[in-house]
Amino acid sequence: MLMMIGMVTGRWLDVEPSSMISDGVDHDRSNHENPTSYLRMGSSMLYADERCQSIYGFLPCADTMPEGVFLMIMYTYLLMLGEDWIRKGSQALFLLLGDKAVGASVFQVLMALPRIVFVIVGGVLSTESAAEYQVAFGVSMYAGSTLITLTLIWGFQIILSRDKLRGKGSLPGCEHQEDTQTNSWSLKHILSILNDTGVNIDKETGDIAVIMLLSLIPFATIELVAIINSPIIILFALIVSGVSLLLYFAYQIGNPWIRHRSLAYLKQENLRNRFFYHVQRLAEDDLVDEHGKPNFKAFESVFARADVDNDGYISRDELENLIEKVFELEKDNISKEYAKAEILTHFDDDNSGMINWSEFTKGCSKWLQKWKSVAIGSNSVSTNLWKQVEKVAIRNKRADLTQIEKIMPRILKQVLEEHELVTPNGEPDREKIERLFSQYDEDSDNEIHRHELKKFIETLHFGVSLDHDTVLEEMIKDFDNDSNRTIEKHEFVEGFIKWIDRAINYDPSIKDPKHAIAKFEEDSWAEIDEPMNTVKPKASFVYVIFGILVMYLISGAFMQSILQFSNAAQIPFLLTSFVVSPIAMNARMVVTALLVTRPHVSKNASLTFSQIYGGLVMNNLLGLLTLLITVYMKGLSWTYSSEVLSIMIPSAIVGLFALKRDTYPLWASILAMLLYPISICIYYVLNS
Repeated sequence: MLMMIGMVTGRWLDVEPSSMISDGVDHDRSNHENPTSYLRMGSSMLYADERCQSIYGFLPCADTMPEGVFLMIMYTYLLMLGEDWIRKGSQALFLLLGDKAVGASVFQVLMALPRIVFVIVGGVLSTESAAEYQVAFGVSMYAGSTLITLTLIWGFQIILSRDKLRGKGSLPGCEHQEDTQTNSWSLKHILSILNDTGVNIDKETGDIAVIMLLSLIPFATIELVAIINSPIIILFALIVSGVSLLLYFAYQIGNPWIRHRSLAYLKQENLRNRFFYHVQRLAEDDLVDEHGKPNFKAFESVFARADVDNDGYISRDELENLIEKVFELEKDNISKEYAKAEILTHFDDDNSGMINWSEFTKGCSKWLQKWKSVAIGSNSVSTNLWKQVEKVAIRNKRADLTQIEKIMPRILKQVLEEHELVTPNGEPDREKIERLFSQYDEDSDNEIHRHELKKFIETLHFGVSLDHDTVLEEMIKDFDNDSNRTIEKHEFVEGFIKWIDRAINYDPSIKDPKHAIAKFEEDSWAEIDEPMNTVKPKASFVYVIFGILVMYLISGAFMQSILQFSNAAQIPFLLTSFVVSPIAMNARMVVTALLVTRPHVSKNASLTFSQIYGGLVMNNLLGLLTLLITVYMKGLSWTYSSEVLSIMIPSAIVGLFALKRDTYPLWASILAMLLYPISICIYYVLNS
């Protein structure tokens, strides 16, 4: 209305975010290019080109802070999933290849990949304009993850694996409990715990700590850039880093003990899985009660079966028989010698070479607790198997397993392997079935009576502890057509022919009758055997490929969401890249260490710390090499000295501490965890 009444002076609106606000008056209507004559408004959401750009055209991005937080959580989960797939696949490949040098090298590279993928994606696979900023993020995150491993995770491992130290006597608190309870918070008692408890370390772990220190040589070389800022220094450091990595691979070929320790670390979980799986199948009760505590009655039948001479001890020969004939661990790719040595190491407390009942129950308790800890903190075979044991599933299914639909597939497979009841053209061999009948028809009256059939059942191995009388009744019910409580010759033959035909025709796509019967048995028992299904070779490759693909696709989107959140929340870039992101990526390891209470497993602690040091060696060498290749090929300026120092300082401190020590006292864990905030402060000062 005012404009209709008289002449007014107005102003133009524009959305250029970089412009200044004008005086609001358009003095020259013919020229709207004058930046001082009209008002410009920033960050308008009405224009599509001002909104965030989706990566790859399908991954979501965020315009607001709540959206950014949600995407950070979602992308973090996907990255953890990809890392878990890489870990699962690479571990399966390593176990499959055994202690071959190529298997160990591939395993170490794959395990280091999740930490350096941000450097790869940010530098090698990005444009030159975005490379410098994204590489800075990737390097900061990589350095922050290394710092967490050397401080928080290293310290938690000492706390959770603590035991009495060599030459320090009994654990404080194990004796004189009344005195301990009354003086539990006295200064003397606290100092005693800090100094007398911790982790006992073997010589090999100290040797790997030396290698970790040597892996810092390329880091020291690149720090020469601070003195001589020249591309020649970067090229020289690149060559030193590449040669160091090759020398490390060559050293492992000539000194296979490093890969043997990595393999032993993985085999420990594998052996526990198989051990308790077979114990549960043979036990007459459940391994854990309703409170999750060990049920020692369940172990009695297994101990009795192992103790052949009933002298109250499992000797070396009896243990070997248990491993080879009863558990058949070699079918699970676990060598008899390794299994025997490991079981004796963890069960034979008095080093007598024999295991008594007390040692057996104590060892089983420790392994159960350790197994539960690993299962809770991972997504693996251990998890599936522990859930089945914890739910008392085998006991609940045992009645179902005695049904004829479960019994006959397993009987057929075993009888087929021994007597070959199928002709070459895939038909049931009536003559051999009759011969099998005659073998158990002891009185030759053309009838198999209950006691004769029971002898036949007792020769079979069902893999679980089943009531033979129940199995007997099921077979009689299925084979005895005239209900006279005996199985006549024609009933026996026709019954087997019926089941053989059913098995052969179970899967029409399988032409080989032996394979068809094996498939019939496998599917019939899949529910009970499922927890022990390990990752197959082809599946392990699929896990690795998909894990790498997920991490590659998500890492760029994750970096974008972190940067958008940092800008929106006005959080310093250093804090998000060096602290927040590494904590998010290592959340599973940190939370597992915090929440899972493990038993005193000092015999395993050395392997755990060996894995930490060995993993850091590969992270250091491969991570720095990747960074230097990126900087050199992209022509980036070197601005990563603070990140390099944040890796070198804690690595040098922990490495020098572990150099000649055979024990890690509890007080060392406190110092290690204090090193984390101190290192963050040093990093902030260096960047300021």
